[in-house]
Amino acid sequence: MRASLLCSALLAAIAFPLIGNSLAIPASSHSFKNQLEGRDDLEKRDELDKPPIYPPFSEDTQNKHLRFDYPRMHWRSRPWKEGYYPIHCVHEAQFNNLWILDFQVRDVWFEDCGVPWTVCRHKDAKEKWHSILDTLSQVPVGMRQYVANLVILPGPIDGGQGSTIQAAAYTRGSVLVFSPTYFKLGVLFHEITHIMDMVALAPFLESQGFPEGTPFSRTKYWKYAYGNDTAVPTPYSRASWQEDFADAGRWAMSDISRYRGLREYSKGWGACRTQIRAFQWWMMPMIFPKKGICTGKVEGGYAVKVVVVEGQNPLVSLFQAGPESREEDRQRPNTKVAGSGVAPIVLPAGAANMFFAYHGA
Repeated sequence: MRASLLCSALLAAIAFPLIGNSLAIPASSHSFKNQLEGRDDLEKRDELDKPPIYPPFSEDTQNKHLRFDYPRMHWRSRPWKEGYYPIHCVHEAQFNNLWILDFQVRDVWFEDCGVPWTVCRHKDAKEKWHSILDTLSQVPVGMRQYVANLVILPGPIDGGQGSTIQAAAYTRGSVLVFSPTYFKLGVLFHEITHIMDMVALAPFLESQGFPEGTPFSRTKYWKYAYGNDTAVPTPYSRASWQEDFADAGRWAMSDISRYRGLREYSKGWGACRTQIRAFQWWMMPMIFPKKGICTGKVEGGYAVKVVVVEGQNPLVSLFQAGPESREEDRQRPNTKVAGSGVAPIVLPAGAANMFFAYHGA
């Protein structure tokens, strides 16, 4: 077993015993289900009216710790053929009024999964390729597998005249987009948790009668955890159930990686204990799969060939996704997961259109 996989396995071995320490979370899915029997009233809870914990968590301190807490995975990368871009990257370049031809594209393979991730980086982004891929490698594979594409933007004044960077970081469907200074593990954990909220437990929720596309955070299972606490993890948690879940996920990842857990960050963390433990109970078996390798992968955006038409605004690059010559079709990068030996993870209805902009500390 490679050292990085061994580190991940050890982290999981340490994490899972911690998850069972909370008396608020049942020991089995059967007992948990029994506790929620007849509690459909929880679905009607709409307001998050509880205060954030005090003293507050420090995101700066957390981000410094996470850099050392989670092991880097060995990776290798390869650039795409010039002129081809993932359709998701084209859309995000247009959304931020950036010229798509200023982006570079690379496939990156990690040793814990048989298919690559495709990353787009603006040529003026402060984050360099090695740093970007090192940081992405630190995301446990059970989280990383829900990322279709990663897009790294330039700063607001670095993108050229007319660029309008829309948010510090955001998630659209299963695509993650970051501007400088926000590409850190803590924010990555937060944003990927948004995707997992919609996708990871979708089969379970549908088996319980919930409509396809229902976020886990808006069900009685999460609201039960909230109802057993006196506070939420952060001020931002109060924005919505989805943000509460995402910030609980972010801090749950530090709870399992620090020797003293969240006591290292706030002596008042116990006020949101049930939300932290609930996230761990539901999500950690997926975040740290038993074999330490991906159990699937969300497919990245299909490759399109970008062409610039003379006389048109270069910020609105044209792309062609239709039939090409056989030679061009052979050159088109393959982004398919099906047939690779890795199971495709399919987004439920509506998940591809979800949008969450990060407004944390």
